[in-house]
Parts: sequence; C-alpha cells; structure tokens
Amino acid sequence: MSSIHYFAGGNTARGFYTCFNDILPVDKRRRMFYIKGGPGVGKSTFMRKIAQAAEKKGIRVEIFHCSSDPDSLDGVALPDRGVALMDGTAPHVYDPIIPGARDTLISLGDFLDEERLRPVAEELKELQTQISGRFGRCYHYLAAAAEVWRAGKAGQESPEKERRLAAEWGEALPRRGGVGQLRRLFSTAYTPKGLLNLWEEPDGMKTYRVECPMGLYATGVLRRVSEQAISQGLSVVELLHPLEPEQLSQVLIPDHGLRFEAVALGFGGDALAAERAFDLEENKEQSFDRNAYELLNQRAVEQLKAAKALHDELEKPYVGNMDFSRWQDTLEGVLKALELQ
Repeated sequence: MSSIHYFAGGNTARGFYTCFNDILPVDKRRRMFYIKGGPGVGKSTFMRKIAQAAEKKGIRVEIFHCSSDPDSLDGVALPDRGVALMDGTAPHVYDPIIPGARDTLISLGDFLDEERLRPVAEELKELQTQISGRFGRCYHYLAAAAEVWRAGKAGQESPEKERRLAAEWGEALPRRGGVGQLRRLFSTAYTPKGLLNLWEEPDGMKTYRVECPMGLYATGVLRRVSEQAISQGLSVVELLHPLEPEQLSQVLIPDHGLRFEAVALGFGGDALAAERAFDLEENKEQSFDRNAYELLNQRAVEQLKAAKALHDELEKPYVGNMDFSRWQDTLEGVLKALELQ
C-alpha cells in the first residue's frame, strides 16, 4: 500500500507555520509517541523504521516530511490504527498530554554521551545562532515575496463567481451523515531543494481545477467547497499555500477520491479559465513583479540551503556520541508494542 506524503509545517512569509496538531486528529488518537532529542540522535530514522514496518504489513501510512530537510521526517501516522509518532523538539514543541495511558515520551537524547559533548558546547551554540540567522533571513525574503506577489496581481477575487463555481463543484460531493472532519497540512513547501511538491495523485482520483493568476488566490472557492464537504459529513484535508498559509492551494476529500485545486495561469488541460473565478484586468508591471518575486524566492531557498549545511555540521558531534545499541532496543520495543514485528 502506497504511503501519502505531506509536510507537517512550512517555511512561509509568516515564519515557520506548524500543522503538527493535524498529523492525527485529536479525537482519533489512540496511541501517541513524542520523540525528543537533539540533532543527529536518529529521530527521523526511528520514525521511518516504524513506517516501513507498517507498510510491509499493508497498513495505511501517512508520512510527514520536514520542510527544512525533506529527506528527514517530522512525523508518521497510522490513521486506521489511531497511532502517530511526532518529533517533539523545537520549533514544534509537543509533549504527552495523557502520559502513560495514551501518550509515550521517547527521549533519544538519553543515549548521548554528554561528557564528550561538553567540550564543544560553545561551537554548538555558535552553529545554532548561525542557523537561526539563516532562517530569519529566509522569512524576510518570503515576506517580501508575498508583498510583491500581491503587487503583481492583474485582477480581483470575485465573491459572486466564487460562489457559483463552488456550487458547481459541490455537486460532485457525496453526502454522509453528521459533520465531517477538517485537517490542514502542506503538500508543497519551501525547502533547501527549492519549492518542493510532495503530492502524488492516487489512481482513480478525480481532480477539479481552476486557473489562478499571479497575485490572487482561489481560497474563496476552495474554502466554500471545503465547508460544504464538512457539512455533508466528509473528511477534508485543506492544503495550505506554501507562501501565505492563510490561503489554500487545494482541498482533498481522500476517502472519496476528490481533489479541488488552483493552478497557474496557462495550465491548460482540464483547468477552468481564470475568468470563472476572478475579475481580470491588465497589469503592465506584472513582468517586472514576477521577476522580483522569483528572485526573492531564490534568495529564500539559498538561506534554507545554508541553514541545512550548518545543521549537518551541528549533527556530527551528536551522531558520534550516540549509543545506537540502546536506540535499537527502544525501536524494537515500540515495534513490539504496535505489533509491527
């Protein structure tokens, strides 16, 4: 069974934006593991091992990547079992809410040789300061990019057109009893690898698209569809815009194979023309604005690359001073507890 991949947080124009609380809906949680420890202690590898064991048993898995290093993981969920593992360290600090009875704290930092790390404390502190500075610069660039994006708009959102299009798309939504459930996550994020999209469309999914010009967002129509779906008892995933997380890029109805999304102007194919959702007008400065926007995005990604390189240096002393035999024992204990061996 194929895993579904998301980002649990994003580097945005508003700084780091977390969606960690939606890794697994609160009312679906039966067993939670919060993993603590510094860089290089194997938090991501630990979660990946759990995901791989679950996949081998044919269990549905959702994998949540780290936007600051997409090869690393921030979380893993087994939604059909009500199980999730989450990185509980900064910048997304989480702790057990119902310790012991439901939630388990896994402190991988306990397996560090702290005596051997103390002589390099100042070097580690300096690396952390440099990393923080790089992220700060990244967020400044993204904030500026958001301003330029809005300045480059060639039209206006149209509430009336949004209402009509949402009503048209809403006819595709099935009805179930009760009130549905909403999760908010990212499928696209700014990373050291660039603006990275993790979404892979499952076979049989039906997608509805509308073109969205520079400077505008299709949040109005997408949110109307989302609200209708929830009112009809459907489980919804709103995928946030990577630059401005208050805006939406997509709405998924995973259980029914439905997807609604905004795509770039000129997408073609089965996408509805932008005129269906927006009142368009000419903007003679848009070409200049787009160049400035793309340059600011490039600068932001460069900062994330620099931060990742510094973080790799930060990890080295920790990796070299970990007792991975105790790490392995802990992994085996969790696999056994989840009946994944």
